[in-house]
Amino acid sequence: MTTWGKSDNKSTINNFSNSGTIHSNNGESIYLGNTEIKTFNNSGIINTNSTFGVNIASGTTIDNFTNTGTIKSTGTLDASINVNVSTGIYLQGLVKTFTNEGLISGIMGIKLVKSSMGTFINKGTIESTSSNTIAAGISLATLNGSPSTIDNLTNEGLIKSKSHGIQAEAGNYINTIINKGTIEADLNGISFYDHGSAGGSGGTMKLGRIILEKGSSIKAGNNGINIDNETSKAIEADGIEVKEGASISGGNSGIYIGGGKEIDTQITISGSVTGGTAGIVNEGVIGSSSSSEDGSTGGIIISGGSVSSSSGGSGIVNQGNGSISGEIKVESGGSIEGGITNTGNGSITGSIVVEEGGKLDSITNTSTSDTGISGSITNNSDNNLEISNGEGATIGGGIVNNGNADLTISNQGSVGKDENGNTVTNNGSGSVGIKDWVVSTDKNTGKLETVVVGGSGASNVKVDNITVDQSNVNLDELGNINNIITGVNQGNIGNIGTNGGGEISLNYDPLTGKLTTDFNLNASISGATFRSLVSTTTRRSTFIDNVMGNSMQSFTLSSSSKSQRMAMQEKGNLYSDASDYIKSDFKNASYGMNKEHSLFILPYTSSQNVELSLNEESKGHTKGTIIGYSTLKDSGIYGVYAGYEDTKMSSTYFNINNRTYYAGLKYFNTLFTTEKGQEVYIKAQGKTALIKNDLTKKIGNNEAKAEPNSYAYGLNANLGMNFIKDKDIFSPEVGLAYEGGYTEAFSMQNTIGQATVNGGERTYANYLNLFSTKTSFTWFRDWLPNLKTSLELGAKFNINPSVKAKARYGSVKVSDTFDLPRVQKFVTTSLIIPVNEAFYFSLNYNGMFDKDGKTHTGYAQFNYVW
Repeated sequence: MTTWGKSDNKSTINNFSNSGTIHSNNGESIYLGNTEIKTFNNSGIINTNSTFGVNIASGTTIDNFTNTGTIKSTGTLDASINVNVSTGIYLQGLVKTFTNEGLISGIMGIKLVKSSMGTFINKGTIESTSSNTIAAGISLATLNGSPSTIDNLTNEGLIKSKSHGIQAEAGNYINTIINKGTIEADLNGISFYDHGSAGGSGGTMKLGRIILEKGSSIKAGNNGINIDNETSKAIEADGIEVKEGASISGGNSGIYIGGGKEIDTQITISGSVTGGTAGIVNEGVIGSSSSSEDGSTGGIIISGGSVSSSSGGSGIVNQGNGSISGEIKVESGGSIEGGITNTGNGSITGSIVVEEGGKLDSITNTSTSDTGISGSITNNSDNNLEISNGEGATIGGGIVNNGNADLTISNQGSVGKDENGNTVTNNGSGSVGIKDWVVSTDKNTGKLETVVVGGSGASNVKVDNITVDQSNVNLDELGNINNIITGVNQGNIGNIGTNGGGEISLNYDPLTGKLTTDFNLNASISGATFRSLVSTTTRRSTFIDNVMGNSMQSFTLSSSSKSQRMAMQEKGNLYSDASDYIKSDFKNASYGMNKEHSLFILPYTSSQNVELSLNEESKGHTKGTIIGYSTLKDSGIYGVYAGYEDTKMSSTYFNINNRTYYAGLKYFNTLFTTEKGQEVYIKAQGKTALIKNDLTKKIGNNEAKAEPNSYAYGLNANLGMNFIKDKDIFSPEVGLAYEGGYTEAFSMQNTIGQATVNGGERTYANYLNLFSTKTSFTWFRDWLPNLKTSLELGAKFNINPSVKAKARYGSVKVSDTFDLPRVQKFVTTSLIIPVNEAFYFSLNYNGMFDKDGKTHTGYAQFNYVW
């Protein structure tokens, strides 16, 4: 059926009434173009198998449209940016009053394109049968940027959809949405989208108030109310009100406000709002205007209703760049199950208040925004409340407990003071338990941000732990407990400590109220640097001895007094060389001539575990390259080497990185051979190294750095004997070593925030003069002409394992002693494969173990001899 007038001569119908059946197999069942209709009434069936049940085209005006029958499209033209979608009612004209008491169904139930409705009332069923993400029971679309509008949309019946219930494209306008019935949607109950300017979408989407009356519900698979279009186009809504007896539920959230989208005034909940992730998730703005027309301000008010997560999460989550302007209040028996979480860069510009009869489980604030929670937190209820304020987070106006329940607080951020100058106030009969509180230094005054406890119930405030933030702390203030916390009974204060690695410790006596400060340089950056350098140099020394020994072991001495062929493999650590091997007859089957020179270039990597921060084993990695040369002379074997390496170590409180340039000389000679054929030998080494350190100290999110140089040098001598039996050589060995070292004085320079105490931190020059002895036993086996093995077990004994250290914290000078492990054990294995007269290959492993850590080094080596 078609009625088609002209724009300057429109068709006129006073009353259009259908009580029968109008059906089309191709195209729309009813087309109305450039037509003026006073009353359109359908009590029968209007059906199409193609596009539109009723097409109210451009230029058509209907004063009153009433459907008590069925208007349906069973076509399969799915939703897209094109207009030809199988739709129950397609509107491009104007309908002043629209009432549905029957069934309207299609891919789109009702679609408005560049059109307007005055009053829209649904008392029947409006249905979308498509799961397409831009399909909906009721859809508002723009055309070439021209919007669609609905003044007042009221649902008293059922809107159900396999996609969205109500959906509007960017640039459209709905003044008021009132739900008195049910909206059921597999995706979002109320939602928005944007095709972009190329798709004809407009600009800002304007939306007035969304009101859910008593007994109404929105049930959605994703978000009940989804104030988001996943683009930068703005959505501005006046407010949301869920009245008593109404409910919103979503698989993700009940109400979701996307980034950059706005609720101009407040959200008021007297009914139920629940979601899988959270009841309300805000990443946009709630309360961007100072007040609405009815005088209400922004924020979220839970008045007798409930907000919750069906999965046990938070009731309200403010995340991303979400902003809530105004207070969050729980009153009149209302509840927020799972609490409130403010995270990301979220801000709450107002207070959080739990009135008498209200219930709020917890408040978790981990937001790193400057605002955080700008107001106070006040509990006037008789329900327990737990508050957690994370590192870098802010609560601006103090914490007040006026109820008769227990309040628990954990604070690692900043909490301001209320109008009475109190940080924590307890006026109720309940108790306040401070599980942990970090006391920081005020950046402007340089004074500690003292926790001031007040109120008529201050005696019921108990403190389990207080942590003083070392960042920029004035050490002079640590001598008085009242600079840290005041207003609390001394006997109610438990432990007091610091948040550093342990270099500064506080001891509190609750009986006398006395607070003392102790220093432990072993737990400082100085101690961490020392342990790292010891471990790294130990590993490097052992590694060098291995590869240089491998380089030397190809030589044959030709003089009659030294007829035994020698193969040596040297091990060692920070204080002395570990064992060197003399292996007779090593080349007997592999070489037909004596060699006088050996050369290698070896890139390598190594891993080690070191206790940088006390009681925390840290893993480190080293990459380097070494070049070595050995030559055979009548007076012995001489070797020289040089190399560099990069080491990186990290822990909770420290990063120790350094680059080392090293060089050394090695010497070996057989002193004599006994009558029974045992060889007595001596070997010696001199070495030096330049270590360029890159040190980082971490306190929370703050960092300080220093780049001092360290210098290492050492001498060692070893005496051993080879017991030769067939293809086996057994070699016991003893040695004496000296290790010297020097680390420049350095001051930590703050690079991120303030990681040092007030007045700075300086470590004075450190000198190392250590002596040690060692003993080892080696077994070498010549299995085949092209297969040899060696195994060494040994230990080193540090004669004077203590090193003095000095430092300054602020104006306080501190001295301490670094204690090295008295005994260090080591094991070395090698699998040696002579390839030909010029090359041989070996697989090697060295492990070193002491009470403070362990080092593992494995490598493959090729040597060239000539």
